[in-house]
Amino acid sequence: MAIDAPEMLGNQAMTSACRAILARHGGLAPGRRVLDFGCGSGRHVREFAAEGYEATGVDRPVERLVAGWEELSTDGRRNLHLSDADGNFPFPADSFDFCYSTSVFEHVMSYEKPISEIARVLKSGAWTLHVFPARWRPVEPHIFTPFGGRFQHPALISLWARLGIRNSFQRRLGAAETALRNIEYSRCGINYPTKREISQAFGRHFSQVEFVERDFVMATRNVSRASGLLAPVISWSAVESLYRGFHTRVVLARKG
Repeated sequence: MAIDAPEMLGNQAMTSACRAILARHGGLAPGRRVLDFGCGSGRHVREFAAEGYEATGVDRPVERLVAGWEELSTDGRRNLHLSDADGNFPFPADSFDFCYSTSVFEHVMSYEKPISEIARVLKSGAWTLHVFPARWRPVEPHIFTPFGGRFQHPALISLWARLGIRNSFQRRLGAAETALRNIEYSRCGINYPTKREISQAFGRHFSQVEFVERDFVMATRNVSRASGLLAPVISWSAVESLYRGFHTRVVLARKG
């Protein structure tokens, strides 16, 4: 049985979500310089540009991404950049008014370098917003292992592969090959720190760090099935805690 990825966080309308979340922090007026960290093919860079922002994207120099960029049109590649092999961004300090990412930080194996680079290129007083799957999500959205963000034992991953569970890239693979790929990916492709570890990592470089899942649910209630269902009750602290722990984390931080 092949399973396609569940509703991906990257499918949200990020421009409207970011503006709504930042509304109580001075807003995000068109014309501001925004950075998409982990921009992929640049979908959200183009989305922000269409709304009047000076949008730029940065991502890692991985082979599959570079190959994908070569297939984009000239306009599609515009304002997309690669970090160097050490993770340094190709931008001067104090360049951007806002930075965001969606479905990226679950792939960041070490937080220190990217967070320090985000802080470096943001202007003083600027905000950064990051949306990514929760550590205890019932089905990890990449290897599809139950609670795979928390438990990554090879035996569990192998069992799931033998039961025929596949992501969209593994439809034609046998159980053994699927298990080997997912075991390796669990070691070098996904990372789910605790809430405390996330707070500490951002806190080393930002003066203010908060989790804003409630704001995110309200901002995306018209474009996300989960947010639409939870919006009427997300103000209940217990519901927000469950959402943060078992579905999505949303981190907002401000550079001092």
